[in-house]
Formats: sequence, structure tokens, C-alpha cells
Amino acid sequence: MNFNIGSSSQHLSYSSSSSNYDGENNDDVNLINDIKAINAHEETIISMTTNNNIYMVHYLNQLNNKVIHGGSVTSHITINCDREMADRNLFNDYFSENPRFNASLSIQNVSKFIQSYY
Repeated sequence: MNFNIGSSSQHLSYSSSSSNYDGENNDDVNLINDIKAINAHEETIISMTTNNNIYMVHYLNQLNNKVIHGGSVTSHITINCDREMADRNLFNDYFSENPRFNASLSIQNVSKFIQSYY
């Protein structure tokens, strides 16, 4: 960015009124050129902002239109197992201070299960 503000190319002469007028005119030209350069930069920034907004809208639309599925395989159905509740039930049934099933009953159930498969 080169705005040429206060450049060394400005030569003001105070010897005559015509050269003083030329210096003021030169300042006006430099000021106009600086304003044009600033406007060009503003237009570039506006264009970049607009392009960014268009991209973000497109990206958000893609996210909204994305197919949502439950599992890692799109055609498979997922079953909610409620693992946290199952963990609480397991703890309350066997490991709490007042378990629903005592140790002897648990061992009998395990042995029956093993015998049924062997």
C-alpha cells in the first residue's frame, strides 16, 4: 500500500503566487489519488467479505443437508442400549450394600448357565 502522503516529490515554492497555487493543486491531486487508492482497498475488502459470507452460507447449508445416521455404517440400525442405566442396575443388583441377589444365588445362577451350555 503506497498512499504517497507527504512524499518528497512535492515542491512548494513561496516566491510567487502561481507556484504556491501549483503546490496546492499538487496537494489536491495527491489527496484525490490517495482517496481513490483507499476506495479501491475498501472495495477489495468488501468483495472479500462478501465472498467469505457466501462461502460460509454454502458450508452451513451443506451441514444442514447432511444425512444423519445413528451408527458407523449408514445402512445399519442402531439400538439404544442405555448403558448407564444398565451399569447402575448391575451395581445395585450385585455390589451395593443391600444387593438384590446375594452371593450364593449369583454363584448358582452362573453354574446353571455354564451347565446349560456344556
